[in-house]
Amino acid sequence: MKTRAHEETGLRLESHEVHLWWRRVDRGHFLDDTQGWLSDDERRRSERFRREEDALAFVARRLFLRGTLARYVGRPPGELEFVAGPHGKPALVEAGGIEFNLSCSGAWTLLGVARDRAVGVDVERLEPRLADAEELSRLAQRVLTADEQAELEAVPAATRAQAFLQVWARKEALLKALGTGLSLAPERVEVGVAGLGPLSSRSVGGELFARGGAELVDLLAPSGYVASVVAEGARWELAVCNRAA
Repeated sequence: MKTRAHEETGLRLESHEVHLWWRRVDRGHFLDDTQGWLSDDERRRSERFRREEDALAFVARRLFLRGTLARYVGRPPGELEFVAGPHGKPALVEAGGIEFNLSCSGAWTLLGVARDRAVGVDVERLEPRLADAEELSRLAQRVLTADEQAELEAVPAATRAQAFLQVWARKEALLKALGTGLSLAPERVEVGVAGLGPLSSRSVGGELFARGGAELVDLLAPSGYVASVVAEGARWELAVCNRAA
């Protein structure tokens, strides 16, 4: 797995590449659907939010998704159609080989795009409740394997919460790449705790993927967040299309 920067204007996507896009959707970064890109279903979903800021953030994420994917498939953003997989993972209709995955947490949204290979991304915000050692231990027992729990216990207490959250982001990205979501129990997949350096990679998934495995990469995330990407196969190149700043 190699990594490189990528110019935002160049959206040509080769089969050996995985593109990553960051977008901030907190106050000051909302967008209105002035172009009429949203579907009727997306508009109805936005109306279900009780808080206006949540509705606006949802709209901003959908416009970001549509606007970005449209540049890969060469169709107007408002004409893109989506379909859900057996466990709810969205996909493009008439995608031309384009696969994608979107993750949202707090102010940030992360989009991964690949061609002819499954991809999953996850971004997570550090929450105050993880500073509680007992709460962190309960969560670890629920979602980590026995080996991962032992590894986590060896992490210094000061950084244990962030280490746990990084492992959780890895698991989420893996399960999303598989398309199973949490229908596959997270404690049944092994991603490990060690090697938490940004942009480090390791093989995961094994027989769960048709290609015999996938590669996992920890990402450089905004302060207070962690993020990971998993893409099927090996020897793919990660291109970060814009900075999370």
